[in-house]
Amino acid sequence: MAIVRGCAFPDDLAYDEDLNLWFRDVGAGIWEVGVTEFGSLRVGEIYMFNPRPVGRLVEAGRAFAVIEVAKTVLAMRCPFDCTIEAANVALALRPAPLNKDPYGNWLCRLAAASAIACQTALDTLIQGDAVIPRAIALMDLNAFDGSRQEGPGAPP
Repeated sequence: MAIVRGCAFPDDLAYDEDLNLWFRDVGAGIWEVGVTEFGSLRVGEIYMFNPRPVGRLVEAGRAFAVIEVAKTVLAMRCPFDCTIEAANVALALRPAPLNKDPYGNWLCRLAAASAIACQTALDTLIQGDAVIPRAIALMDLNAFDGSRQEGPGAPP
């Protein structure tokens, strides 16, 4: 597991380019997705999670859910075409666990829309050793020291 400025990036996960979302390949083209520790620390406490309806087709770059932090609503965007297979209803009712354990709580399960979309996921998500230089670059860019940020920050 990589740890950069106090933020953990588990080896079994892949990450979006901003390192705000984690993706876990659960097989058959299905990906669990959640907020990273880095993303959570950047935006502060998450007060609301509102997923799109199950069965909804989501194009690459479009939102599969929104979260609310410090009076700001942020879109959670998927980097590949997918269908929402499941949403974590417990978090929609009570999102507090996201703030305490971001890697233990998935937001949605997304099914890659095709074999091409699945390959796009594998090609665009950051994995393995590539996480460390990307994390350092983003943390430097955002003057991130590893402490919880106050108010609205960069979107997860």
